[in-house]
Amino acid sequence: NTAKTGSINASIGPNLNRPGKTLTELKASSSNVASGKGDAAANNVFTGTITVTVVEVLPNGNLLVSGEKQVAIGHGQEYIRLSGVVNPYFVNAFNTVASSQIADARIEYKESGAISEAQVIGWLARFFLTVLPF
Repeated sequence: NTAKTGSINASIGPNLNRPGKTLTELKASSSNVASGKGDAAANNVFTGTITVTVVEVLPNGNLLVSGEKQVAIGHGQEYIRLSGVVNPYFVNAFNTVASSQIADARIEYKESGAISEAQVIGWLARFFLTVLPF
């Protein structure tokens, strides 16, 4: 709910045309009331594998890793980038590590193509959301 009200009351004294005189009465008032409610939720699940390279062995023995993968699918592309710090203790017999075991993990996922373009709000809709957000 939003409400806006405003009013201006003005009256001018009889001596307006006399030099050095100003408006003797001028009143203005305004009030704005706004209340709103909103919810936002996001739930993202990403499953996949990516090969990374050990960029540096840190003084404590941990591994600084980084890697990226680009996959063309149909008329679009997926781009995945990962970097972080791995304790070599968590590297299993298959030479893999769960993402939950990567410290300072930075995972970037982008896609391009028809599906990602369909998820973008058009310019006209963005305009109306800016002008009339409720």
